[in-house]
Amino acid sequence: MRLAPFAMALAFASAPVTAQTAAQAPAAPSEAALVAARGIVVRLVPPGTYKALMGSTMSNMTSSMADSLKALPMRELAQLGGMSAEDAQKLDRVDLEQVMAIYDPRWRERQQRTMTAMFGAMGDFFNTLEPELREAMAHAYASRFSVDELRDLDRYLATPTGTKFAGMQMTIMTDPAMMALMKGMVPRLMREMPRFVQAAKAATKDLPPPRKVEDITPAERAKMAKMLGVDEDKLGNPKTVM
Repeated sequence: MRLAPFAMALAFASAPVTAQTAAQAPAAPSEAALVAARGIVVRLVPPGTYKALMGSTMSNMTSSMADSLKALPMRELAQLGGMSAEDAQKLDRVDLEQVMAIYDPRWRERQQRTMTAMFGAMGDFFNTLEPELREAMAHAYASRFSVDELRDLDRYLATPTGTKFAGMQMTIMTDPAMMALMKGMVPRLMREMPRFVQAAKAATKDLPPPRKVEDITPAERAKMAKMLGVDEDKLGNPKTVM
């Protein structure tokens, strides 16, 4: 359950990338365009941006969204976990927060510390990647805008309004209005999850099921055991995601 929001976020973030084919990739940018683009990217993503974004800002946002999830009735969470609607209705009218208060009286503090530590470490990691991220962004801009267009953008970003825009374009999603929307969106998203799962099942229903260990050849079992670093008798059948 904890990893579900991150998995969904990863899926949404990667979808446009995987959809783009090599034929759609733009041509390699000129050196002049790269020079202009690098100046723009430095304005948009100054040093330390990702560390700040992944620090308290992201931690607070995630905690807010997690609070919404914990307020969902256990009946709904149980159904999301695979329990039938009939059995779920037999559960008490409580939410996850009430259950966790008994199971782990300090769960809220534990979660806050976990989020703060995790995103702090992620901020340190992304901070080391910033030069590479900026260079990749520069190539992306340089391959999609002409040198004249890039210079127009640079002139705009040098104005007071442009400077203000550049300074907040990475953090605008943490505005209270957006935070409130996302917090309220979590319960709605979770309630729709069964429909998303059914759509995924329908899209793959014509595919044969994954093979079981007993279906693969001895040579394949030996190869798989070697790849996974386990004995052959420890191999198990893959668990389906849906």
